[in-house]
Amino acid sequence: MTEKTVIRTGGMSCAACSAKIDKAVGRLDGVIAVNANFSENTVFVEYEPERIDADAIAAVIRKSGYDVLDGDDDAVAEKMRRESAGLKRSLIASAVFTVALMYMAMGPMFGIAVPYHDLPEVYAIIQLALCIPVVVSGRRFYIRGIPSLLRGSPTMDTLIALGTLAALIYSFYSMYGIFGGDASAAHSLYFDSAAMIITLVSVGKYLEAGSKVKTNDAVKGLIDLAPPTAEIETDDGTRIVPVEEVRVGDIAIVRPGERVSIDGTVIEGSTHINESMLTGESMPVRKDVGSEVYGGTINTTGMVRARVTRTGDDTALRRIVRMIRDAQGTKAPVARIADRVAAVFVPVVMLIAVAAAAAWMLAGRGVEFSLIVLISVLVISCPCALGLATPLAITVGTGKAAEYGILFKNAAALERSGNVTEVILDKTGTLTEGSPAVVKVLTEMDEKEFIGYVASAESVSEHPLGKAVVAFAEGMGADISRPEDFRSVTGKGLICTVSGKEVAVGNLRLLEENGVVIPELADDEGMTRIHAAVAGMYAGSIFIEDPVRATSRHAVGCLRDMGMNVTMVTGDSESNALRIARETGIEDVVAGALPEDKIMEIKKKQVKGADVAMIGDGINDSPALIQADIGVAIGSGTDIAIDAADIILMNDDLRNIPAAFSVSRATVRNIRQNLFFAFCYNAVCIPIAAGLPFVLGMSEFPEMPMIAALAMSMSSISVVSNSLRLRRFKPACHQP
Repeated sequence: MTEKTVIRTGGMSCAACSAKIDKAVGRLDGVIAVNANFSENTVFVEYEPERIDADAIAAVIRKSGYDVLDGDDDAVAEKMRRESAGLKRSLIASAVFTVALMYMAMGPMFGIAVPYHDLPEVYAIIQLALCIPVVVSGRRFYIRGIPSLLRGSPTMDTLIALGTLAALIYSFYSMYGIFGGDASAAHSLYFDSAAMIITLVSVGKYLEAGSKVKTNDAVKGLIDLAPPTAEIETDDGTRIVPVEEVRVGDIAIVRPGERVSIDGTVIEGSTHINESMLTGESMPVRKDVGSEVYGGTINTTGMVRARVTRTGDDTALRRIVRMIRDAQGTKAPVARIADRVAAVFVPVVMLIAVAAAAAWMLAGRGVEFSLIVLISVLVISCPCALGLATPLAITVGTGKAAEYGILFKNAAALERSGNVTEVILDKTGTLTEGSPAVVKVLTEMDEKEFIGYVASAESVSEHPLGKAVVAFAEGMGADISRPEDFRSVTGKGLICTVSGKEVAVGNLRLLEENGVVIPELADDEGMTRIHAAVAGMYAGSIFIEDPVRATSRHAVGCLRDMGMNVTMVTGDSESNALRIARETGIEDVVAGALPEDKIMEIKKKQVKGADVAMIGDGINDSPALIQADIGVAIGSGTDIAIDAADIILMNDDLRNIPAAFSVSRATVRNIRQNLFFAFCYNAVCIPIAAGLPFVLGMSEFPEMPMIAALAMSMSSISVVSNSLRLRRFKPACHQP
């Protein structure tokens, strides 16, 4: 038996950091799987509790040089906000002094009069004085980067620390020359380069921190939807208690206009509840006795009493939050490419930087030029963009899916969903509403009177068809009385007395066996049909069907437009199956299928190389959901089906099936774009920083380190901006 935990961390600065944690924790005995997520500052761990515990895992993370953020969600969120605010203050201070320093250092190049430029010693001291506050504001790069280098696991911070230290050390060497009488050494001061590198990199780090805070706040905002208190009935009346004190079985009062504070079952009253925060549907849902209510939803009209059925982490809201965080905390298979590169990237870049600098010195270039190359390669190669490419897109993609009530259980499911080529749909409860309803009545009696007789006979029956007739009768205001002499005839129907008349309801065989003369009947049109006789005479028939969901046909059309083949596999009769297929536009139908037949149908398609998605809602669909490459459970289905699925639809809008696949395709496409940007950026920029333009005879740029820092920041910003584009994505099946 394994357990899973998500540990919130601080101090990860790039993909190399997450790779380092993955390696350290993955070596622990008892750890099954680990995924350190740089963009979310989380470490997802699956482990065997009898061999290792969460505290031991946290200790290894701390030993690796990273913080473990303890406390509840509010405490962690507050720490993240403080860190973001601190980065903002440091960035402002750094920017102010950097602008002044750039004016001092670059002014003479543009013919701008700069104070004390003709006094080299004073000029150098002013630059040093302006640079010190910038270095202090960026001290985190040294505090984290240098120890990481000494531990043999350099990170992005290491590259920044080494690049700026090289610039600072050479600047001190130049100051030594200035005070030794060499006024020309003032042209070899690189305090401005060190300051600009720190400032530009800090811009990217602040933007990253801000995006993490927003993402965390968005998920935390879901939790905050649930009220902190609940009104609970006691022996002395009602009282307000913290939700933490509510227990299963308590009776809660939910008043109009309030947010529901608990998960429970309505035992008294009726109302309409807005469940958009769970399902994405804006229309309030009617709730009567027996209906489920969920914490965080809004009671719009009547007051109800509800018996608490789930508390704490078992509530629907908490389960959704947990699924979102688990999905954001896992890695998609495509991310393994970036992980493998990140694991060796920083050491390789350091070797390239040293080798390039040494090569230029051997080629006859001076120390100053070689140093520029060294600094430029170190700075321009920071793997921020590489680390952000996958996790940020997954975070935004899962958030976008959640807006439509679509929950991916993990990042692998998010990626695989985009590859689906075959979709298999269950009928009952998936394409249809899952609850029979009367659609037509044929009788020569007064229709209300006829329905009254049949509904009275069915009023004590537990059969779903009988309940459909009773509901129809109540809706039309027919008189329903309690039947007498009730007896059920297995497999045929029932016989009873209603208002002194014998009433028989069931199939034709029941009526024939009781001497009822059956007239010539029209075709049943593929619908379920029950017949009734009153006082020994054929009275009429009622057509009942499981209504097709309003969005089924549109959803099937969208799936086809996306290039997918759609098949309906159902245990229902062929006539009913074909009728539903005609209404929904499905051409491939398998009727009379047992659970094992559904599995075989999936295997047949998989053998042919298809990626198969199975959509269902019942217990009998669970084996097929597991067998399929992607299992999709309708949120109103059984817990077993939901547990077996890879994707959960929190509402019954079937348009969310193609929407889920659309979001997956858009997210994977975004990840690939991000990886392309990141890899191409490094492939192009590292040779440039190493001196390729100078080999080709182009001009030398002493400002190359600053340009490198700007390019590095822009690479991160481009990846962040591209990922955030997903927030504007709208699936075609949901567009008007």
